[in-house]
Amino acid sequence: MGKRIASYSEKGGVGKSAAAAGMVAAARKRRLDGAAGSVFAADLDPRGTLTAELGINMPPPFTMNDLLAMDPKGERGLAAEALTDASDDWSGVRVIAAERALANREADQSTGFEFRLRHALDGILGEDDDLIFDLPPRAGGKLVTAALLAATHVVIPATLNEDGRIGAEEAMETIEIIRDSYGHDIQVVAIVPSIVPGGRTTLADAIGKHLAATYGDLYRDDLAIPRHTLREQTRYACVPVTSQSGKEAAALTTAYDRILTAAGATK
Repeated sequence: MGKRIASYSEKGGVGKSAAAAGMVAAARKRRLDGAAGSVFAADLDPRGTLTAELGINMPPPFTMNDLLAMDPKGERGLAAEALTDASDDWSGVRVIAAERALANREADQSTGFEFRLRHALDGILGEDDDLIFDLPPRAGGKLVTAALLAATHVVIPATLNEDGRIGAEEAMETIEIIRDSYGHDIQVVAIVPSIVPGGRTTLADAIGKHLAATYGDLYRDDLAIPRHTLREQTRYACVPVTSQSGKEAAALTTAYDRILTAAGATK
């Protein structure tokens, strides 16, 4: 089965959705360069940030909310119906889009809800396919649990400030709970420094050292995602950063591609 990579932090504003979109862009570029398989994106955040960046401005006929609400037994057919094409700028990427009504699933009391997404995805992913999840920035909850149980790998973006530190540490705690409670061997790829400026502050260095001391080799400074204005420009324009030219685009593309390699995604 292909890699299912979740971008997750329990704090907002740390570049979680940006990392998800960057990995989708890098995975798409690999396919354009000849790699086998397809690229999928799954948005579990009711705010729909990743959905919007992939050029989907109106909810399609079926969304992630519909899939989770209407597929109590994990029937595989509905997952295929929920897939929609991203915009032309993201051609080749297929998306299970989010909408605000997805927040209602946090109160879903259906038996086996947490496994519904994992079962549904089994019918649409091949061994050369990669799927990138964007998770909501919250502590646990039904949507986070469903996504982590459906994922094979997790990337934790962490800005080198207090929010980044807290978001990473709480995400790691939730992942351990998922492992212990469900026996799910989900792999943490890395805690990745995110939106890193060219000149690091004393605080940034201190937080980086703290994360390295706490999590050892899981803290990957070599995978750092640099802060460049181009990233915000491509997000606003809803285009892949990999389609742009110049040094900033090359630096961001390299960072996202390295993260995919660390997660064992299809080359």
